[in-house]
Amino acid sequence: MLVAAGFVFDYLTPLGVAAGLIYTAVVLCAVWAGKPAKAYTYAAAGTALTVLGYLLFPRAGIDEWIVLTNRILTVIALWALAFVVYRQKSIQASLEQKQNELAAIQDNSIAGLINIDPQGTILSYNRACKDIFGYGPEETIGRNVRILMPEPDRSAHDGYLQNYHNTGQRKIIGIGREVRGQRKDGSTFPLHLSVSKVRVEDHVLFCGIVRDISEQKRTEAERERIMEELARSNRDLDDFAYVASHDLRAPLRVIANASSWLEEDLAEELDEDSRENLELLRSRVARMERLLDDLLEYSRAGRKQDSRYKQTMPGNELMREALMLVDQPEGFSINTAPGFGAIQLPNMPLKQIFANLISNAIKHNDRGGGTVDISVEDAGDHYLFSVADDGPGIAPEFHGQIFKMFQTLKSRDEVEGSGIGLSIIKKHLERAGGTISVRSSPGEGCAFSFTWPKQQEVPQGGA
Repeated sequence: MLVAAGFVFDYLTPLGVAAGLIYTAVVLCAVWAGKPAKAYTYAAAGTALTVLGYLLFPRAGIDEWIVLTNRILTVIALWALAFVVYRQKSIQASLEQKQNELAAIQDNSIAGLINIDPQGTILSYNRACKDIFGYGPEETIGRNVRILMPEPDRSAHDGYLQNYHNTGQRKIIGIGREVRGQRKDGSTFPLHLSVSKVRVEDHVLFCGIVRDISEQKRTEAERERIMEELARSNRDLDDFAYVASHDLRAPLRVIANASSWLEEDLAEELDEDSRENLELLRSRVARMERLLDDLLEYSRAGRKQDSRYKQTMPGNELMREALMLVDQPEGFSINTAPGFGAIQLPNMPLKQIFANLISNAIKHNDRGGGTVDISVEDAGDHYLFSVADDGPGIAPEFHGQIFKMFQTLKSRDEVEGSGIGLSIIKKHLERAGGTISVRSSPGEGCAFSFTWPKQQEVPQGGA
């Protein structure tokens, strides 16, 4: 209708300036259009009508250049206005989009978001807050934020704000801490609150982020309870291992002594088989005592409070002391890599680990002589150690078995030990954050590789 009216008006005033400018009203209608580009569509329509009016309307007795100039100025005015409307609509649409995005982010955030003014009045309140407090936005917006607090904070909150305005002293703003919240049903719960101050031109807002940490607190309490139970269980196991080993040693000593006394008292009457049986009895007693010692050692592996577990020493000195703990028969050569001289290592349990691995290499060698090579490699955040021998080797199917308790590849009568040594080593390393593995095949020797974290704090007590 407006376009038709403009065209008629253009027909009545063919000079074009006044008539053409009426099309600007059409372009201004783009302000109410949904898309900014509509301004250009309306400008194009006005341009087409302006050109059509120039072509159709009679110009007798009129200066041609005046009419043409007026029409050109009209078209320029239409497109200039269209550009202004387009820019304003684009900026407005961009702002609306950003506002919608911010509103969507705020409303769908998993954390509760609350904005208040300097007087504590709630200005915005997202969906997560409803899940946390039980109040809906319509019940909170416009009310004081203290409705979400239990006493004494509820009564004191306005004083907190006033104190901040007067002194600038912060207790939560810009810091964040654990506080108590109160739900709509009156129940209280722990929550973490972070508040930031926001200045928008001359207005000051306080934006709060709240998270219900009830489940976290329950988890922490449960973890502390479990840790206390584990600590108590470990103490009970230590006591049990000590008492069991002490109480069992007494009858074992009686058995060993009684067999010796019997052999002495009946020396003239015992035949060779009887003497062998008594010797076998004493050997079993000795094996049982070693087993008790190893069980006690295994129960305490990684949890000792010996000062040696905190003491460090040069690697070459540690290896020298470890070799002093090893019974090295003639015919065996033990080679230590020079890299040990450049590193510091904890005295225990590494000394015990090296001594056990070297002793195993010697003990299980079936040739009466051989070589043991000990190496170290700096692997960044940890050291990689290796103890390799040229003994009989271990078939791959037994590589996992040897680290289990009481596992030996030969009969107990053929090998000295309880079968717990590698289990103790593995437990020490796992407690320290290290690992151990074996590389071996029958007839090709055996290489144990293990890692040890640098600057490792050895656990003190507990599980």
